[in-house]
Amino acid sequence: MFKWLTRTPKRSSSLRALRPAFRLERLEAREVPAVLIQLDYSRDVGGFFNNAEARAVMERAANELGNSLSANLSAIIPSGGNTWTASFFDPATGGQTSVANLAVGANTLRIYVGARALTGGEAGFGGFGGYGISGSQAWINTIQTRGHSGFAPWGGSITFDSTQTWHYGQTTDGLDRNELDFYSVATHELGHVLGIGTATQWTNLSRNGYFYGANANALYGGPVPLAPGGGHWADGATLGGQALSLDPTLTYGTRVSWSALDAAALRDLGWGAPVAAPATPTFTAVPVASQNAVAFTGNTDGTVSLFVVSNGVLTDTGRRLTPFAGYRGALRVASGDFNGDGVTDYAFTTGAGPQAVVQLMDGRDGSIMVGQTVIFQGFTGGLFLAAADIDHDGKSELVVSADAGAGPHIQTFRIEGGGLRVQSSFFAFDNPAFRGGARVAAGDINRDGFADVIVTTGGQAEGRVAVYSGADLRNATATRLLPDFIAFAGLWSGLNAAVGDMDGDGFAELAIAPDRGPAHIKVWSGATLTNNPGIQANDLPLVGSFYAFAPTDPSGARLALRDTNGDGRAELVAASANRSSSYARVFSFEQMQAGGANAPFTAPFGTPITYDGLYAGLHTASTTNTTDTNQQSAPVPVEAPKASDAIYTASADPMKHKCSCAGCTFLAQLAGSATGVDELLSTIPVA
Repeated sequence: MFKWLTRTPKRSSSLRALRPAFRLERLEAREVPAVLIQLDYSRDVGGFFNNAEARAVMERAANELGNSLSANLSAIIPSGGNTWTASFFDPATGGQTSVANLAVGANTLRIYVGARALTGGEAGFGGFGGYGISGSQAWINTIQTRGHSGFAPWGGSITFDSTQTWHYGQTTDGLDRNELDFYSVATHELGHVLGIGTATQWTNLSRNGYFYGANANALYGGPVPLAPGGGHWADGATLGGQALSLDPTLTYGTRVSWSALDAAALRDLGWGAPVAAPATPTFTAVPVASQNAVAFTGNTDGTVSLFVVSNGVLTDTGRRLTPFAGYRGALRVASGDFNGDGVTDYAFTTGAGPQAVVQLMDGRDGSIMVGQTVIFQGFTGGLFLAAADIDHDGKSELVVSADAGAGPHIQTFRIEGGGLRVQSSFFAFDNPAFRGGARVAAGDINRDGFADVIVTTGGQAEGRVAVYSGADLRNATATRLLPDFIAFAGLWSGLNAAVGDMDGDGFAELAIAPDRGPAHIKVWSGATLTNNPGIQANDLPLVGSFYAFAPTDPSGARLALRDTNGDGRAELVAASANRSSSYARVFSFEQMQAGGANAPFTAPFGTPITYDGLYAGLHTASTTNTTDTNQQSAPVPVEAPKASDAIYTASADPMKHKCSCAGCTFLAQLAGSATGVDELLSTIPVA
């Protein structure tokens, strides 16, 4: 058995609080949401991250950096004789610890975070992890390189000083001169985990006190000076007057965010270069109508039409929204009360084509609630949206997924201060390598007061459904509420889902229909799903199973569930995906149970021709959706070594990185000594 190079956290030096001016540097664009920085709080034994604000800032920093990276990292899936041990510095103790046969998803980094009282004046330290491996040479290569030509760790750990006076704000509002900005330190330490100052690639590009990476040098105008020890930029170095995140010191009362020079250094270490983001469409606000309205899209003029339901019949309100002026492609819309004023608001996005953005509109007056916000920089494959109250605060959160071409990256957002704040971020199906896209719906299936998130595959696989607990997502933890299941055995198609309480018992029903294929709708009772937590849904009885449109029409259906008449029970809206037959139907609970009987057909646009079928309510299907019936994109486990294969091992001790120059040592001694130091020293080291 062997232990190989424990590439442990290279500790960042002291971050001294200098009080320089703060400038927000926008993170670089990326082609797809390729890297998930997955935070693991299992070593946070002191409960530092029980503070919701601290956790939110940590996850924001991780999401921002992860969304700026592009790399194809192989999954680490031990099997048979191919085993390994992940080693890292335990945030709770500072000692080296290990986890045997840790599974790490493709394009994913696992980072253990926590806090304890640190000595030596450090605010925090972090770095990448090491490993011990036994198995075939191919398996060893997988752990060491992850199939990537640049720096490619499995993850690592970050420790924060629990005795600091931290500022946990999302902004600098309220950041006092005696507080250390948590966002700045978290971003700094993540930079070390990603290899700045720690990776072999960094060392190979550093000599005689300068960094010679081509990207960084081109941006800086020559070799970049380094701090003594070589693990940081030189103290006080700037780019265009902006402070650098990987400076060894941070001034109390200031914020330093990720800079273009920090990003360039990551590219020099082999992380993917960003791409230019395509142009985004513009938004035109239009007042809306009834809060019980159903929004239909698919019209070739790029508008959204609002309908109400009267005696089971869809009736046009005459109101039209034009979310993206000049845009004539697929539109997707989700509705919810995002500001808690009791009026339905609307979120819009586009299908494949332009830069993927989200825009929110206030349903009360048609004003812009959240301006155009890029979710995945550079991604043009389109998004899917859903909305529901995940954290039980009386306001809806926004759920976003990426369409085909990206991993099944799901993010939920709180709407705060005119913007979106990440609540949770995860890859659905435990399969970041899947590229068929994902669709989302949301609603309270188990009647615990927290809306759950339903994720379905978008194509290139047998249609799969996963249900995630809203009670856990509010704390940024993705936990299955139910076992994953295949809704239609043997059907390789994207699936559309909707969630809503159709029978008034407080448990939301789950409706599923294919996006391509006969418009067969299956409906499960939320109470039945909740009361049988260990049984797959396709082994439980249905409360409804019927065809919304002709069984011979292979175009599928799009779904929405909402209370259209204010009676406390949701009606099921089915919209045809046939671009030459734009019909919609509304089903009460009783009509749904009766196989759709007596539900009239309506052509909302007055014409059968649509851009790509009719879309209703929560979300719509991709205009570029295709079904690959020959292969399924899924991670391939590394095979166990065959009897004829040689078994190899390798080992190396973990390596700590910490600036130990005379200056930093003296500063650390000052920071840890007598009272009154604040008057002498306004900065603190960050390892």
